[in-house]
Amino acid sequence: MRPSVIWAGVLCALAGCATRGDLVRQDEQYRGALREQRRQLQSVQRELEQLRSDLEERGLKSRGGGPSSDDRLTALEQRVQQLEGGGGTIATAPPVEPTPVPPSEIPPGEPPPPVASAQGPTSKRPATATPDDEWRREIAREQSAAGALDVPERGEYLGLLDGLARQDCARSIPQLNTFAANHKDSQLADNALYWAGRCYALKGRQEEAISKFYEVGTRYPKGDRAPAALWAQGNLFIAMGNSPDARIVLGKLIRDYPSSEEAARARQKIGELEN
Repeated sequence: MRPSVIWAGVLCALAGCATRGDLVRQDEQYRGALREQRRQLQSVQRELEQLRSDLEERGLKSRGGGPSSDDRLTALEQRVQQLEGGGGTIATAPPVEPTPVPPSEIPPGEPPPPVASAQGPTSKRPATATPDDEWRREIAREQSAAGALDVPERGEYLGLLDGLARQDCARSIPQLNTFAANHKDSQLADNALYWAGRCYALKGRQEEAISKFYEVGTRYPKGDRAPAALWAQGNLFIAMGNSPDARIVLGKLIRDYPSSEEAARARQKIGELEN
């Protein structure tokens, strides 16, 4: 079967004028023709190399050679050219672009990572961050910030962060709550409550997470974790399908902390909710 006929069948199937069985048969015929072409090319190349070797050994070329040998050599060379790049070339199907997958939001923290664009088959696709990777990065930033504080309870808090890095929330939640209760006036108290809320959310205990984030904002409105707590709280409401409460919380974030990084995200999120 001619390659052009095979390719026409493939295009017909892709356009919807053939059944799935037809497409499978056309694909099998295409692959079979391709294998046969490769087999012929290898056979002719071997024969051509052998003929060249014989001619060189016997010195026929230098003495003019015999007409039959020269004709055979020319014919083989033409056949190789035809199989390699002439009329015998089998067309290949154009690449199919992958369908982009819409990112899913992972409450209550950061927006989902961007979807990698389609690339060639030999190109390396950039690795996308997983929720676990992002969690570890956030804990590392928290450890760095807490380590820079000169407070007596710093060592105790850093020890709690080691458990958070392992996502050992079953043990970390009560420890963080106890730390916040024992060090109410500490610069790290609001951080401890915030991470207790994050642990609740990680374990799927959304109502308890929302309550803990609310506690951060009401008890420590001037703390550095108040904007992050409102942002996380708003995302939890969205994940629960409660858009009205999400708008209220995000609106408070924008109003009370307008210059914060979380406020910029909240403005965009509210716009998405209204569309």
